[in-house]
Amino acid sequence: MLFPEPKEFRLGFGSDSADGSGAGEGLATSIIEAMCEAIKRGLEDIEHFEELGILVKGINKDRISDITCNVLKPEFIDYTQHACHSLGVPLEVSRVEHGRYDEFRRRWVEAEVLLPKDPRTGKPIILVPKKFLAELPKLSSGNWAKHLDTSLRDDLNLDISTNVNKDDIVAAARRAPNRLREWIRLMEQAGAEPYDVDGDPKLLVKWQKVASSAVAQSDLEDISINSGDDLLEFAHKAVEKFRHWIEDKGGWRAFWGDVAEKITVPEPIMQLIFLGVLDDFCRYAGVRLDREVETGRGPVDFTFTGSERLRVLLEMKKLTHGKFWNGLQVQTPLYMKGQDVQHAIFLVIRDSETAPMRERWRKLEAEAELLREKTGLTIEVARIDALPKKPASKETELRDDGRQP
Repeated sequence: MLFPEPKEFRLGFGSDSADGSGAGEGLATSIIEAMCEAIKRGLEDIEHFEELGILVKGINKDRISDITCNVLKPEFIDYTQHACHSLGVPLEVSRVEHGRYDEFRRRWVEAEVLLPKDPRTGKPIILVPKKFLAELPKLSSGNWAKHLDTSLRDDLNLDISTNVNKDDIVAAARRAPNRLREWIRLMEQAGAEPYDVDGDPKLLVKWQKVASSAVAQSDLEDISINSGDDLLEFAHKAVEKFRHWIEDKGGWRAFWGDVAEKITVPEPIMQLIFLGVLDDFCRYAGVRLDREVETGRGPVDFTFTGSERLRVLLEMKKLTHGKFWNGLQVQTPLYMKGQDVQHAIFLVIRDSETAPMRERWRKLEAEAELLREKTGLTIEVARIDALPKKPASKETELRDDGRQP
């Protein structure tokens, strides 16, 4: 029940590395205890491995992915070899953790197998058919919680709200294994669709290409940075380049998974695009742009670092973020104190034009000014309007009608 991070698959939720943590001894013990508890209560078998995410508190979407990839790794290695042979892709001998299961020793062991290698890193790669790739498991604790909210609350005497916690979800699953199995049957009948890798509506795959195309359009300038104020000015200039690409060059499309349904890509993807667009620009100026830097009070989204240990922090938030004001008024000052810096930018991505969001957008500078007076820190606001833009012909028609486009 010990499953290392299956880094050969390049799947998961890390933005900087494929080397995650995997499932350790503590989690393995929890899985076994949960299985025993479920069996005692009448659950005779587990037909879907994702059920562990409902029966065990520490099992979530990335752990399910880790465990599934480990268990099926020999099959996926075979698939990879067949695909590469058919396409003429060269294979090399690689050592792979959990490469095979030793029936005699009853444990997973390392194996030497033929696999393609990443030309940039020299590390082995295991391929997965697109039809198996999904953003989240269909049988997830979140979906089970929604089912609980509508049909099991009274039966199990649980106080379940929209903010149901994992302890309640696990308790309900263990206390009602038959109801859990009924729900699983319903999910089976409904079926599950894989993520559209080719269309990539949330830019989970193509964000690097999108960022690279934006960099190619950017003019890299010679910039001299000798003080904290110079670095802050440079950071604003970098943000302005990003804003120009988003608002004026059509880059806003990269932030929307579905314009008609008003669904934006996840905030971490927006951050990755920001990093991809500005990384070369910053490097050319002698500035290092780092993402998710640990401050001692949690990770700040970005840090601009120049010579002489000059630093400017940048915290990025979607306008609709549930803890928007907390990001400005609490998180950013704490991160600044944790890094002992005096300059920060609170970058707001506008993704809604509802009345409450228009009011939030309007109050930004006033709230930042109050914060500056209260803390004595230089916290400045930057804005990027990522709302879908109307074609120029439509804007002209609106202006001719005397209305604001």
